[in-house]
Amino acid sequence: MASQGNKEKSISYDYLKTILDTLDSYRVRALIDAKSDIIESGIYSESEFYSILFKMIDEERLKFALYEYLKLNNENNLSSLKQFSKDHSIPFFKVLSFVELLEKEGLLTLEKLYDEIPGDDEQPSSRVFKDFKIDIKKGDITSIKPIYEPVKVIFDSEICSGCGICAGICPVNCIDIKNGFGKVDDDLCIRCGLCYFVCPRSYLPTNLLNMTQENTDQIKEYGKIGYFQEAYSARTKIKEIREVCQDGGISSTCLYFLFDSGSIDYALGAKMSEDPWRPEPFLMTKKEDVVLASGTKYVNNPNLSLLNENEIKSKKVAVVGVPCQIQALLKSEIYNIGFPSLNSITHRIGIFCMESFPYEEGFLKICEKLKVDVTNVKKTDINKGKFFVYTKDGRELTVPIKDISNLAREDCEVCFDLTSESADISIGSIGAPSGWNAVLIRTKKGKELYNKLIENDLIESKNLKDVKPGLPLLQKIAGFKRKGAKKHIDKKIQENKRAPFY
Repeated sequence: MASQGNKEKSISYDYLKTILDTLDSYRVRALIDAKSDIIESGIYSESEFYSILFKMIDEERLKFALYEYLKLNNENNLSSLKQFSKDHSIPFFKVLSFVELLEKEGLLTLEKLYDEIPGDDEQPSSRVFKDFKIDIKKGDITSIKPIYEPVKVIFDSEICSGCGICAGICPVNCIDIKNGFGKVDDDLCIRCGLCYFVCPRSYLPTNLLNMTQENTDQIKEYGKIGYFQEAYSARTKIKEIREVCQDGGISSTCLYFLFDSGSIDYALGAKMSEDPWRPEPFLMTKKEDVVLASGTKYVNNPNLSLLNENEIKSKKVAVVGVPCQIQALLKSEIYNIGFPSLNSITHRIGIFCMESFPYEEGFLKICEKLKVDVTNVKKTDINKGKFFVYTKDGRELTVPIKDISNLAREDCEVCFDLTSESADISIGSIGAPSGWNAVLIRTKKGKELYNKLIENDLIESKNLKDVKPGLPLLQKIAGFKRKGAKKHIDKKIQENKRAPFY
C-alpha cells in the first residue's frame, strides 16, 4: 500500500508540475496577459476567451507531458510514441502533431527512416516509412517563442498565400489582407503568435494532414495528389448554375444542396467586387447566393478573413477554397485551440489551383498583354498550357502560361498542392472532359455529400478512369507543381531566405 501511495503521490506531483509548466508557457502567458485587449476588441466574448484559453492549456499540458516522457527514455522511436498514445488515450495522429510542434520549437530533432523499394520496368522505385529516430534537446520548454512570432515575418518573406486565416482568427483584429498581401497593425498586435501558429506557410505537417484525411495511424507516402477514396468526372444538372459555372459547376452544386437541405447556415467563398474581375470574400446565407460566387477567379482572395464574423459562430458553415486555404483549415483542426468560428466549419470544399495572380500587377497586366479592356472580359480559363480570355463581344484570346508566369504571385511558387489535398471533396477541371469537373472524394463527409448529389439527381457522374484525359493527366500536372515548389523552396534555403516548412 505504501508503494502504491508513493506512486499516487508521484503521479500527482508530475501532473501538477506539468500544469505549472503549462501556465508558464509562452503561448498561455501571452493570451492571459492580453485578456483585456482581447475582450475590448469585441472579436471574442469573455466566455469565448476562456474557452480558447482552457483548450490551449489542455493542448499545452499534453505536449509538455509528452516532452517529459520522451526525456525519461533512453531511446525514442515510433513505439515510444504509440505507447504514449495508449497511456494517455489520445489518437496517435495527435501525438504526432505534438512531436512536430516540439521539433519546430527546437526541443527535439525528428528523423524519418524509410525502406527503399527498388523499381523495375513496370513499377517505379518507392520508399516505405519504417521508423522515427527522435533525439531530445536540452532547453526550457516554458520559454519557447520563435514559433509564435507575429505572422508579419511571413508577409515580409513573400511566402504569404493570402488565405486570410490570420485575419480571420486574430483576437484583436489587427491584421488586414489587401490585394492578397497582409499587414499587421503593430500598435494593436499583442504578440500572441496565434496567427503564425495557424498559418499554412509557417509550418505544415503534410503527413499528418493526409493521415487525418484517411483516418489512419499508418505513416506513408501519399503520392502527387494526396489521399483520396474515389475519383469521378461530373457536371451539374441545375440550370441556373450551368448558365454561369466555369466548367462542371460541382462546387456550386455542393453549396446549393447543402443550403437547400438545411445542412449549412452559411458558406464562405468569393464573388466579384465592384472592380471588374477583382474578387472579394463573400459570406453566403442562402442557396440563391451561390450563383453570385460561381466561376473561377484567378486573382487571390482572402476568403478565410470572414472567420471573424460573429454571426457564423455556433452555426454550420461550409468553406470553398483553394489549397492554401483548405490546408489552413485542416491544420487548425489538428491543432484545435477552440476558435468558435473554426469549430463551426462542417465542410471543406477544395478547388484545384496551379497559381494565382495579383490584381493590378497580374491580371490587369495580362489584359494589357492581350490588348483587351478588363470591362470587356466575360470569362477566363487556364487549359493546355494557355491562359484564355473570352470577351463579351465574342472573341477568344490566349497567351501561353510561360509568357505570363512572371506575373503570378511569388508565394504560389512554393506551394506543392494542386488538388486541395486537405479538403473533404476536391474539384477542378484538370483531367475532366470540357464542360465537366474532375472530383476527388477524400473523406467520409465528402463521400456522403457526393452521394446526396447523385441521389437527388443534381449531377451527372462518371468514373474518372472512364474518361479522357483522366487521372494520368491530373497526376502529371500535380507532379509538375510539386517539383516546381521543391525547386523554389530549395533556392530560398540556399539564399538564406525564409521558406515554408512542409
